[in-house]
Amino acid sequence: MRLLTVGHSKVLFQTFKVCRDVVRQQSTQNGPPLAQTVVPPVKRFRKTKMIGMVAAGGIVVGTATFLGRIFLSEYRSEVDPKHYYSDWKIRLYTSLPLAATSRCFGYVANVTIPVFLRETLFGTFASMYNCRLDEAIVSDLKSYPSLASFFNRALKTETRPISAVSLVAPADGIVLHYGEVVDRKIEYVKGHDYDVTEFLGPSVPHVKTGNALYQIVVYLAPGDYHAFHSPADWKVNEKVHHPGFLLSVKPSILDWIPRLFCLNERIVLSGAWKHGFFSMSAVAATNVGDINIPLGSAEKEVMKTETHAVFSEDYSYFRGDKVGEFRLGSTIVLIFEAPKTLKFAVQAGDKLRYGQSLIIKDF
Repeated sequence: MRLLTVGHSKVLFQTFKVCRDVVRQQSTQNGPPLAQTVVPPVKRFRKTKMIGMVAAGGIVVGTATFLGRIFLSEYRSEVDPKHYYSDWKIRLYTSLPLAATSRCFGYVANVTIPVFLRETLFGTFASMYNCRLDEAIVSDLKSYPSLASFFNRALKTETRPISAVSLVAPADGIVLHYGEVVDRKIEYVKGHDYDVTEFLGPSVPHVKTGNALYQIVVYLAPGDYHAFHSPADWKVNEKVHHPGFLLSVKPSILDWIPRLFCLNERIVLSGAWKHGFFSMSAVAATNVGDINIPLGSAEKEVMKTETHAVFSEDYSYFRGDKVGEFRLGSTIVLIFEAPKTLKFAVQAGDKLRYGQSLIIKDF
């Protein structure tokens, strides 16, 4: 590269000054240069004010619509005063972004946790919810890569012996409700009844003479083992997915919101056992937007509506077989046909371990 001499530098400087003067003269004739063109303060203020007013108007309209939907009684509440939309407090609760929160939790539950944090995190959770870590096949907390894997930890076979009777508990949990389904109505709380078809979907059980329809509801708390197992030897011929809310299924919420099980997202497996109709339903809840039920390759969608999707199945289960798993505990509902002589071996409030007998004697 050749260095510029002093003479060269002077020539370049003079050339630059001439070009600058020409550009300035043309800019003066054609108007102010682009760099000097600015929006007057008054116009800028008006534009900003207009944007602010539009945004504020949108917020006011959105808020008014939301509050109106919550506090103003709907026409449906006059026709059906028992439903969730009859109470503004319930409408407010069902309007919360529980689904989005649950989806986020589902994502977090599957994130791989650094090894150095696992023992502290899982140990704290186990202590808070009284998890029986001694029952797990793998007792080393560092071996669980995520929250989901910890929730669904495999248990030692000897800790959950499968009873020899034909109906056993499907999961660890608490019995919320049990008994006969009278006139096809299920009633968990007095005055909160709903038709069995509303919960199950298109699978309408036809009860044979001499039999009755029964139900039992098992609630899985956060500290419970989160997988659920087959309560009987039976065959699944249909699966129905019902989209819906992800409301909490805690007993206190169930007492408050009518027909909550019919509002929440759920998967219903229906088929038959030796006494007739048999169904097993996994109900989703807050922070439980992920229900995993792997079935055979014969699954085929046969119908889809705005309220549910129906799949044909051809799959058999034996007592104790693993059916699926939740991500943070929820509810299992059994609705089944059995002889009128059936006697339950459990009471509401009893703590269950999957595989234990649900009936006093076989039939």
